[in-house]
Amino acid sequence: MSMPGDVRVAAPFLDAEAVAAVLAERQRALAPAEAADRRARMRVLTWTLGEEAYATPLADLTEVAAVPRVTAVPGSPAALVGLISWRGAVVNLFDPAAALQLPAPAEPGRAMLVLRHAAPRIALQVSAVTAAASVVDPGATGVGSLTHFVEADGGQRLAIVDTALLIQRLLARPLQEG
Repeated sequence: MSMPGDVRVAAPFLDAEAVAAVLAERQRALAPAEAADRRARMRVLTWTLGEEAYATPLADLTEVAAVPRVTAVPGSPAALVGLISWRGAVVNLFDPAAALQLPAPAEPGRAMLVLRHAAPRIALQVSAVTAAASVVDPGATGVGSLTHFVEADGGQRLAIVDTALLIQRLLARPLQEG
């Protein structure tokens, strides 16, 4: 008895295993691209620091905006650009190049990524925000590493920044809370 949707294959020259392999290959070829990759995915925001491209999980961000007026803090860590007033709170604005051990960009960043971090509040000054992308969730593959590479849709390789580890490195000294 056959069920609706069953496929009967008459191929006396193929055994059952060969028929199953042919049908599986045909299914892969005809399946939509998103159905072919069933690995867990996550959405990221891509941004640049000078000429280098990075990405941050959207779940780690509160907001993206232009950098407002910055107040310098004498004697602050090199990574701290200064303090900003954002939505009624004091936010520490950092240059992530210091934590990533990169030379500081020639021009100050014009965009900021406000991180989902309660206290102290933190934003990253970046050169530009470029796009949102979907990537294969790296899971625990980059544990202990500040950045790790993943493949985005379309084959683009992105360096994902581990936000928790970045915050840990940036907060080596106590900062202003707001």
